[in-house]
Amino acid sequence: MIPDRRILFLDDDPSRGSAFLAWNPGSVWVETAVDCLERLAEPWDEVHLDHDLGGETFVGYEREDCGMAVVRWLCDEPRPHLWGTQFVVHSHNSGAACTMVFHLQTMGYHVQERPFGAPPLSSRMPGSALFSGIANLVFRLLGR
Repeated sequence: MIPDRRILFLDDDPSRGSAFLAWNPGSVWVETAVDCLERLAEPWDEVHLDHDLGGETFVGYEREDCGMAVVRWLCDEPRPHLWGTQFVVHSHNSGAACTMVFHLQTMGYHVQERPFGAPPLSSRMPGSALFSGIANLVFRLLGR
């Protein structure tokens, strides 16, 4: 972790929460969408989002306590204090993760999908950092 980076981590799994805090000391870990939304009133450098919460897997997108509820809130109206935030969708529910990433990208947020425990995209696929940078530039030119 880079010192003084504000990192918010949403996940209901205690083992992932503990591992993330060990890798990123000083981060804030929340376990519910409601708690995450309360903390998103603050500026963050990184926000890591899981989809399936409450100890369940493959939950519906329409639920209020899932990562998609956080994404809906982010997309409901402009959140200027989060424009520079790097979002990471770390859910192993690939369908939900893809939907979350799509909505965040559509709104112009900086976002990547990285299942929890996987290496960063730039180390998995050569050229992906360049592609991500170009995609973010296009979104900025088109407006948020």
